[in-house]
Amino acid sequence: MHVLIVTGGKFDYTFSKQYIKTLSIDKVFAVDRGLEYVDQLNLQPEWIIGDFDTVNQTILKKYEEMIENHKLAAVIDRHPARKDASDTELAVEKAVKCGATHITILAGTGSRLDHVFANLNVLWLAEKESILCQLVDSNNRIQLLSSQGRQNCKISKETQWGKYVSFIAMSEQVKGFTLEGMAYPLDDAIISQGSSLTVSNEIEDEYGKITVKEGNVWIIESRD
Repeated sequence: MHVLIVTGGKFDYTFSKQYIKTLSIDKVFAVDRGLEYVDQLNLQPEWIIGDFDTVNQTILKKYEEMIENHKLAAVIDRHPARKDASDTELAVEKAVKCGATHITILAGTGSRLDHVFANLNVLWLAEKESILCQLVDSNNRIQLLSSQGRQNCKISKETQWGKYVSFIAMSEQVKGFTLEGMAYPLDDAIISQGSSLTVSNEIEDEYGKITVKEGNVWIIESRD
């Protein structure tokens, strides 16, 4: 089951509209201000999640009335503003509990780097359950790979997000790190946190294959 989470970061309507057409989506989660974006994209959310401190209250009321009048089968999951988790974290947790096998997060990046890094860390909530979770914007597609989760993955050269693929150690060390089908292959290597060794690699074969035996690594496909 593929869950699309639209949260409240920087929103590119044209990109989002086109990208969604390439996805097979089963459920849509709108997160706080992301409800405005879901409305613009003419999507029907099944869950509306957040403390709703940034969403346009007129838009929120519109959806509350639609639900009340049985014009929309959705659930509003309201949380207090003072809480121990971000709205996006709550949405990813909900998607995992709902049985997601693939999660895509849109509007999860932007100028607030604290929010961006928090959302990068939220990828762990899905990865530890061996669920592919991708944070996507017009320039980047990011996932986390872990020895405690999926352990390996591959990226198609035909459908990769731009030209470059970088690998950033999230844990102190990433051991048994193997790259196949890449311009700069590695075999059972150790990547240390803080190292830039694995930045700006390129896929040369039909697929780039990545394996991790111990640790966590962000995989960032990038285009200018």
